[in-house]
Amino acid sequence: MGSVAVSAHLDDVVLSCFSVLRPGTTVVTVLAGVPPDGVLGEWDAETGASSSSERVRERRREDVAALRATGSAVVHLDLPDSQYWGVAGIEPPAHAELVKALRPYLAEADVVYAPAGIHNSDHKLVRDAALALRPDATLYADLPYALHPDLGGFALPQDVAGHRDRHDARLDPAGKIAACRCYATQLERLFETFGPFLDGDALAREVFWFRR
Repeated sequence: MGSVAVSAHLDDVVLSCFSVLRPGTTVVTVLAGVPPDGVLGEWDAETGASSSSERVRERRREDVAALRATGSAVVHLDLPDSQYWGVAGIEPPAHAELVKALRPYLAEADVVYAPAGIHNSDHKLVRDAALALRPDATLYADLPYALHPDLGGFALPQDVAGHRDRHDARLDPAGKIAACRCYATQLERLFETFGPFLDGDALAREVFWFRR
């Protein structure tokens, strides 16, 4: 059935585990739902958007463009990003809802990749749902968070048990950098927090943890 790389948001997999992307891989982005017209999330506003529904559609197009060269299949689930929770009646997806949404893609996959959940609560929610279905999932270090030593660096969060075998991958970053540049709506705001990380030293390293 090939491999599945689970992404919390519309950019996480390309930033964090580009080395696993190839034909036969499916990238499933979980919190990619389009909010109703009239909603403007805090992060979207910080990145210059005036409408979150328009911004999410734009981000979906960016994601398709970023993944095109890898040959990976693209799936966007219709669950809401946390910046919209509590607005216009939008509720956080329950753990059971996340598991149900992921089951069709993860149940029969040969290999599953999921976020380790470094410093980001959305990533942790998605990680826990993925592990509920596939305890054998390989976890990837969340970039750019792992680039910041004050946010945990390249260390597996302590609330994860069993994933103790670690692999540090190095890749030629040229293709990854080109793909990351497709996320034009996000980069300026990310650079404000993490610095100009679109360089070989920062993006050539990817870290994975395997379950024993």
